[in-house]
Amino acid sequence: MLTSRNKFTVAVEGGLMLVINLVALTGNLLICLVMYNKPRFHTTTNTFMLVLAVCYGFISCLVMPFTVGSLVTGRWLFGQVLCDIQGFSFLALTWISLLTLTLMAITQFFQATRLAFYSKWFSLNRSYGMILAIWIVVITVLICPIASGAAKFQFSPGESLCAMSFSEKTQTRNTIYVVVTLALYVTLPVVSLISRCAIRRHNAYVHTSGQNQRKSEIEMKISTEEGKTNHTSGQIPRSSVIEMRMRAEDQKTNRVLLTLILVVMLFWLPAVLIKILALPISLPRQVHLSSTFYWFVVPALYPIIYGVLHRPFSREVLRVLPISRKRQNKVNVEDAI
Repeated sequence: MLTSRNKFTVAVEGGLMLVINLVALTGNLLICLVMYNKPRFHTTTNTFMLVLAVCYGFISCLVMPFTVGSLVTGRWLFGQVLCDIQGFSFLALTWISLLTLTLMAITQFFQATRLAFYSKWFSLNRSYGMILAIWIVVITVLICPIASGAAKFQFSPGESLCAMSFSEKTQTRNTIYVVVTLALYVTLPVVSLISRCAIRRHNAYVHTSGQNQRKSEIEMKISTEEGKTNHTSGQIPRSSVIEMRMRAEDQKTNRVLLTLILVVMLFWLPAVLIKILALPISLPRQVHLSSTFYWFVVPALYPIIYGVLHRPFSREVLRVLPISRKRQNKVNVEDAI
């Protein structure tokens, strides 16, 4: 199937996948680097964003390069072990990113509507436990059918990707697994989008009624601390300033979250639809390959979305880049002269 392509098709498919791979790897690595080094990004919401960058970064390291190689060479050259690694990594990391995205939308819903509940159950430390639970559950669910021998990973030439396949004796289990999996792929982004819409509706209601609970709590805390600690200077306490900055950071991240949910629905739902249609009928290779591109384009778009919609992050990225550092050093030398 892959060997029958002409050189132009090989160059286009392999080159496009290579570009997606490099963009995803570089962009998500920059997100991890900036968020780790800058304390201002150490919020609950950005913790989930960091997990997404880690997932997409691993996909660009453990999944995409083998697909690029198979598209260029026309066959799978990497052996069964690497096929298992690619197939398992793709399923696990995609599931983890999707569950993390849904959890982010849910946390933002409670932050907007139930602030006391959010402050109690969605602290930074508790978010680490939730993330760890997601990783453990997903890996356990995927390991069970493989360890029992009911499923294994095989290279799919149409998708240029190693996919999980069940034995002939467990075709009923295979059908149930595929249907449940694809149903959740559809349900989780929809739940995330509904949560975001509910947040926007609630915020609009609070704005029109003049009952913005979060703002009043911050102002009350500021006035209380000012009365206790600083009656004359008129300066805002440091703890309140940090809290307001963190809330402003969360608001910037919310725009990224909403856009990412829409992007996931735009690209991953067609991929799910292709998977469903491939069960009863035979589809052309180009259709199967397009689903692979749909899966991989989201990790590449994520750092672009984050950089465009989150200006403080963009500025920090420019400071990290070597070209920006050389330019800054040159300016400092000229100033010194």
